[in-house]
Amino acid sequence: MGRESVITQEEVNAVADQLRATGAKPTARAVREVLGGGSMATVLKHLQGWQSRQVRPPETQAVLPVGLQRALVDFIAQEVASAKVALEADLVTAQQANQDLIAESERLAVALQREQSTVETLQADKAELSGRLGQLTKDLEEVRAEAAAQREAAEHARTEKAKLELRLEGVPRLEAEIERLKGALESERNAKVVAEQQAAVSQAWLEKTEAQLKELVANNAVPRLDAELGKLKTSLDQERAVRVSAEQQAAVALAKLEKTEAQATDLAARLAKAEAWLEEARGKAPLKP
Repeated sequence: MGRESVITQEEVNAVADQLRATGAKPTARAVREVLGGGSMATVLKHLQGWQSRQVRPPETQAVLPVGLQRALVDFIAQEVASAKVALEADLVTAQQANQDLIAESERLAVALQREQSTVETLQADKAELSGRLGQLTKDLEEVRAEAAAQREAAEHARTEKAKLELRLEGVPRLEAEIERLKGALESERNAKVVAEQQAAVSQAWLEKTEAQLKELVANNAVPRLDAELGKLKTSLDQERAVRVSAEQQAAVALAKLEKTEAQATDLAARLAKAEAWLEEARGKAPLKP
């Protein structure tokens, strides 16, 4: 509701003087109508101030003849009657002004009550909005914290992926080493087979030789055959040593091959895990402003 315009004492005095000059009675309603608005209480207060400052004729004492006094008494009675009528009119005017003032006071009271209700509603809305703002601020902080955690996880995933990629750069070298070890293992296996075949041949030859030796012993040819038998045993021991060495080298190569294959499998699994982790972090992380 808009505020009433401020009415000054000078404005009320000027309007009251103007109304009296035109022969109209300067009442609070008439003054307010001329002013075009304003509070009735303010207009009435200023009008009473204007009325209190009006010049009243001084009272004088005079001695008049009896006839003149009688005529004066009659005149005064008439004037009193006229003044009474005027006072009654003023009383009616004052009562009307009081009624207008009461009506305006009631209107202002209703308006004030309406404004108070509006203020209470606005205060309740403010409290609700403050609560919503606090909740939104809390939610915003949680979202920011989650986004920071996701960015940190994504950065960690990218770092881990970079490390794994650096490690995987050595995979071709490991694959070449595996192929070389496979070739060496195959060679060792072939050598083992050859050694086993040679050992079998040697064992058969030895058995045959021992049989011949027994036959020679029976025929008294031991001294010559002892030397030949020593040579054969030495040759057999050498072949056995070669076979054992080939078997040991094959076992070492096989162990290296299995370890290298396990390392390659582990690196591939870790790379796949890091890529999946990075993709998940990218999907969860919000776009940077």
